[in-house]
Amino acid sequence: MESLSDNGVSRVWRDGKWVYKRQPKYLTDNEYYALKALEATGYVPRFVEQVTVDTVRMEFVEREPVTNTEMFMAHYWPVLQMMERARLRHGDLTEYGVLVRDNKPIIIDWAESRTWDDPRPDKRREGDIWWLKETMEKLCQT
Repeated sequence: MESLSDNGVSRVWRDGKWVYKRQPKYLTDNEYYALKALEATGYVPRFVEQVTVDTVRMEFVEREPVTNTEMFMAHYWPVLQMMERARLRHGDLTEYGVLVRDNKPIIIDWAESRTWDDPRPDKRREGDIWWLKETMEKLCQT
């Protein structure tokens, strides 16, 4: 079992092809809800399940480099449309929350996401449209 991170609020570890994320129950509930709502889109990890009240399990997604910038950036609007259809805001779309698989963004870390009608502000005040563009462009340069 390999520890991936422990920031005091959440602990993430890998066991083979699975990633486990343990965090307070309200964050686990939130993350599980968002991942299940978006699972069929192909823009989030597959095979998500809530294994305990405070732990979610999902497939491990290996971070890959962007090898085709045009193909990767073509996913920008579909990702935003996916969130719009689900009526979800991610709120923290930095390079730590966007992985790359086959020149396609895989969005992780939905624990602090919000529904569109939630009055609480997002973690990143510039919003998902701005942060997703910035992050995807940055990933194209690395």
